[in-house]
Amino acid sequence: MDTKFNRPQTQLAEIETAPEIAPEIVPAQASERRDSQRLRTVYRVARVQAHGVWGLARVHNVSNEGLMLSTQLPIGLGSAMAIDLSETCTLSGHVAWHAAGRCGVKLSAPIDSPALLRRLYNEQQTTTSRHLRLPLEKAVMVTSELGVQIARARDISQRGIKLVHDGRFSPGLHVKVQITREIERRGVVRWSRDGIAGCILTEYLSVEDLGAI
Repeated sequence: MDTKFNRPQTQLAEIETAPEIAPEIVPAQASERRDSQRLRTVYRVARVQAHGVWGLARVHNVSNEGLMLSTQLPIGLGSAMAIDLSETCTLSGHVAWHAAGRCGVKLSAPIDSPALLRRLYNEQQTTTSRHLRLPLEKAVMVTSELGVQIARARDISQRGIKLVHDGRFSPGLHVKVQITREIERRGVVRWSRDGIAGCILTEYLSVEDLGAI
């Protein structure tokens, strides 16, 4: 793989994906590379997995043969990676280079990157579009008007967390969840049934907060 095709050339702004904004498509000059190697600059959050560890990553650019990510996953040259750009779009490949928290991933099979970006944009316009969830099984401390209890987190996204509780949580309950020693977020129970509750976080989690779990 030509390592130039995914290496950063200029400083890219670190911004969150805005569901209402279409990804910017910036083709390179035809004289510089073939159409199949053109880069499309995007700012998108992806769910990634390597060596059994899950996390969120920032996607900086995409071409037909690879993409560049910022990730906190423990990776090395040749590491196999799975990249979920949405709940219905999964890519796979291996790490071709990595440096300073970024990496280039060579895809296992070429893609039609313009068509893929259009599809992802269209998905984001639907009312069923949700933030990507990460699988999670860990004990968390939950504080509410009911007191303090140790619940179990089932999965987590930037906007929400699913909790296994003692059966007393009900919709509308305000909670404070200690996710890790450093990360605490407030939220509201949206639904609860059979001892499992879905909570909306009123304070977003960043991509970096969920970089590797």
